[in-house]
Amino acid sequence: MLLRCLLLASIFSALSLPAYAERLTLQLQLNADGFSPKTLTAPPNKAIKIELINNTNKVAELESYDMKFEKIIVPKGKISVYTGPLKVGKYHFFNDYASNVVGIVNVKLP
Repeated sequence: MLLRCLLLASIFSALSLPAYAERLTLQLQLNADGFSPKTLTAPPNKAIKIELINNTNKVAELESYDMKFEKIIVPKGKISVYTGPLKVGKYHFFNDYASNVVGIVNVKLP
């Protein structure tokens, strides 16, 4: 019985791997003057992972109402947020602790 359970678990794990492997990773940095780059570009209907590095000495919070995520990042830290698949359009994100620090994910056809 245990062998059967392990076999089924490995089969289901292998089936879910391709979906995760297809996730697009976008790199983002937070500097004293804001996000870099300010605009990220992605194709439609693709799951997205945004990796943020905080190069400042302040705590920040990466948040997006459009893409439904929020995550705190410590000074000099690194976080990842997941979203998508997204339709063609512009999706806004911001630092919740500094309202003037904003960026966009521009989802468009290649």
